[in-house]
Amino acid sequence: MDFGLAGLASITGLAAVMEVIDSGLGMMYGTLLSPILILMGYNPKLVVPAILISQALGGTTGSVGHHLRKNSDFSGLTKDLKISLSIIIPGIAACILGAYVGQAIPRFYIKLYIGALVIVMGGLCLRPVYYDFSWKKMWGIGLLSGFNKALSGGGFGPVTATGKILGGVDPKVSVGTTTLAEVPICIISFLTWLILGGRISWAFPAALCVGSLAGGYLGPILTERTDTRKLKSAVGMLAVISGVWLLSDLFLGWGMGQ
Repeated sequence: MDFGLAGLASITGLAAVMEVIDSGLGMMYGTLLSPILILMGYNPKLVVPAILISQALGGTTGSVGHHLRKNSDFSGLTKDLKISLSIIIPGIAACILGAYVGQAIPRFYIKLYIGALVIVMGGLCLRPVYYDFSWKKMWGIGLLSGFNKALSGGGFGPVTATGKILGGVDPKVSVGTTTLAEVPICIISFLTWLILGGRISWAFPAALCVGSLAGGYLGPILTERTDTRKLKSAVGMLAVISGVWLLSDLFLGWGMGQ
């Protein structure tokens, strides 16, 4: 496919905007960018792996930014790093499983499940039903969100960011640790996609990577300058929007899988 300079420039800009939102609020890069790119005429089989690898790079930049701006502390085996690891370790296993399960389950049911789950999580963030923090519950969130990522390319951030906030994790820490956790999850999902026969055209992901790297630098600044209470509300609203978008995609045919 011939993307053209204008096309590559436009998707670089889109990736930058979406990564600012994702690394700043902990979600929305893949959930919004996937259907937008497909509406622009790009093949879904090219979009998914490109989003995964570009999000991994943007998340790396964002994680460094969150640490430098003290939104999260990754200076050693801190509680913040342990929170990220409690998402990463089970999430990697779950995303491998999810990639295989996704080959067998019709896309309709996958989107229905992810959309409904994300709306519920966002609603709970806006009207909280808190639970006591525990590492087992963090591992459960990691399993669920990693599974979601491999099934659809989205649904990781809304579940992870809101799930940790409901467990009493500070919203800024939740965003920072979610950004870090997405990096290995996206890399493993990208490699699994390729192993299962996914297509790649390198000019496309390269353009997304440039935008994602820029957005990953700016996102932590947004987190740092946003009031914690407003950040929690923003995370909840974006989770609900994310779920509504997925269900709209499902019933109206706006995005991935069409």
